Amino acid sequence: MAGLGFATTHSRFSGPSLLAIWREKAAGGIALRREDLSPKLLKAHLPNIAIYERMIAEGGERRYRVRLMGAQFAQVMGNLTNKFIDEAVPAQFLARWYAALDAVLEAGLPLRFLSRSETNNKSYLIGEYLEAPLIAPDGSLSIIFAAGIYAPANSWAAPGENCP
Repeated sequence: MAGLGFATTHSRFSGPSLLAIWREKAAGGIALRREDLSPKLLKAHLPNIAIYERMIAEGGERRYRVRLMGAQFAQVMGNLTNKFIDEAVPAQFLARWYAALDAVLEAGLPLRFLSRSETNNKSYLIGEYLEAPLIAPDGSLSIIFAAGIYAPANSWAAPGENCP
């Protein structure tokens, strides 16, 4: 991963800030429930959204299932809706995916990631991701709300700089 930090802004998305929506709905709490984020509320962002759910398999191993993946997100990642990440993502990238999702649930707060895309022969893209924890219907902190937006690698660099 190129970068990780606590989300303070998330300005590359148009419309109302996803981080502002999350904060308003969380109302000072550590997380909000999945049902608090309705499609109507997220309408401007739906193509860029993914929802992941952590599940514990027999033997205690964690697995992540993609519950929803928007069209723009899927163009870069491939449509992983209703698939387990460990069955859809090449093994060499699995630890990276799990690290990002685990970090969000461990932090219990929204995180911002910057990362070069290494999927579907699109390594020329840099992704900016906002990922935030959600409370599952059973009360566990096991759902991750994610939004991603992509741009050519050099557009993220400051003038005169090359992006890593």
